[in-house]
Amino acid sequence: MDRFYFDANATTPPLPSVVRVMEQAQRELWANPTSTHREGQAARAAIEEARRSIALNLEVPPSQVVFCASATEALHLLIGGLDESLRFMPAAVNPGEHSACLNPLRAWANVRWLPCDFSSAATIVQMAANNESGILSGMPQAAGAVRIKDCCQAWGKVAVELSDCDAAVFSGHKMGGPRGAALLWMRPELPWKPIMEGPQERRRRGGTEDTAAILGLAEAVNHLTDRLARNASLESLRDAMEAEVTSWSPDFEIIGKDQPRLSNTSSLLLRGHNGEAVHVAMDLAGFAISTGSACHSGATKPSHAIMALGYSEAEARQVIRISMLPGTTEASVQRLLDALKKIIKR
Repeated sequence: MDRFYFDANATTPPLPSVVRVMEQAQRELWANPTSTHREGQAARAAIEEARRSIALNLEVPPSQVVFCASATEALHLLIGGLDESLRFMPAAVNPGEHSACLNPLRAWANVRWLPCDFSSAATIVQMAANNESGILSGMPQAAGAVRIKDCCQAWGKVAVELSDCDAAVFSGHKMGGPRGAALLWMRPELPWKPIMEGPQERRRRGGTEDTAAILGLAEAVNHLTDRLARNASLESLRDAMEAEVTSWSPDFEIIGKDQPRLSNTSSLLLRGHNGEAVHVAMDLAGFAISTGSACHSGATKPSHAIMALGYSEAEARQVIRISMLPGTTEASVQRLLDALKKIIKR
């Protein structure tokens, strides 16, 4: 059976050149980059060149870029490091944020949900693009606030602006890079203290750096301009697909349809149909999609991100997400539509 992948917001395949760069690094730059001998320093030099290359793309100083193993780790490092200074002060947070951000904020004393009056907030946390709905959001501005931007889903799909924030996190595997490589960027004047012991990354993130993953990430960043253009070209294909689906029933709805969204993402509310059941049936038919749900401890829960938009728990359970890779074809979308229509009718 042919397989068709429509779950790009969960992860993307690494670019062929990324795989080649990582394979070479595994063969030639396997030494510990913290070591002071020649082999270790060769790995260190490669990491620092990757840091300079990525920083140039982001238009920030290389010294402000911290390599992490995942965006989850980056968010925990960032928020945990700000905890001592800011946890008892007002924070304004996007309620649809990823659990990797919401969980370390559970201990904070005064968290309010955007949109709200954020004029007195000491911390503002905003996703540039929501992973489930694809909705794009600007960064609220408040004098003196530490502004944190989650760029994980936006990177490689839309242009990322850092002049409106003070810290940001990025994920490699969402944009053709490898899993195991992510970025934390933060301005040096933040009231941040390291929480992970170790001399690596200028004592900001302990643990031996994964040279191959970091070099693979830098290689993926080299292709961002092309990736942005290819993702942007998906908008007309997405819109045509959504028009077809909503023509099947007046009860079907596109979440975020009238708001700025990622061009590759469709969050479909199929009222009267269980999203998880549709997801399983589509998988059996050869199509990888996802639901609007997040799995925690083996129990599928309705998506907090969808409910934060005003939908009920029942409606959140009737959502599926279709997210396209760059290069998705009209023919593959038509095959997806044919399969989805048969499943819904059945």
